Amino acid sequence: MNVLKSEIINTIITLLNNGVSQREIFRRTGVDRKTIRKYSLLNAQIPQDDLNSNSSTPATGSEDTILQTPPPRPPAQNKLKEANQAKSACEPHREWIEQQVQLGRNGVSIYQDLVERYGFNHKYNSVKRFVRSLKLKEPKQFDRLEYPPGEEAQVDYGTGAKT
Repeated sequence: MNVLKSEIINTIITLLNNGVSQREIFRRTGVDRKTIRKYSLLNAQIPQDDLNSNSSTPATGSEDTILQTPPPRPPAQNKLKEANQAKSACEPHREWIEQQVQLGRNGVSIYQDLVERYGFNHKYNSVKRFVRSLKLKEPKQFDRLEYPPGEEAQVDYGTGAKT
């Protein structure tokens, strides 16, 4: 539902209570008629005693909180996610799979050997995910040249725009 300022909500509810049509409320406030219809339905559910109060701000725990959207949930922490994560079907064969990955074998051949040797009855995708988690990604290598200023010059023969 659209979140409107409380002044506009009060205007819509007041106009609805005075029998003004939704089209006319749209012309006066610029609020979409579908949104006005939703507030009209909510207005029918809220007791009229709450709407006739003299206070411009709603009291704590009033029915006006129905119109508010709750704050977003905080993101899950990685530690909790790892603790709740299901174990892989490949976990009992971890040592053997790690040896095969170090030898440079791919996931398909590892899966085929697991099926033949150990009677592995799970899908290939579980092996593929497990092997992917075992493969370490090497960082890009770069050389840092440690020379005092003015000691040496560097020339880049790489390809680039012609000058």
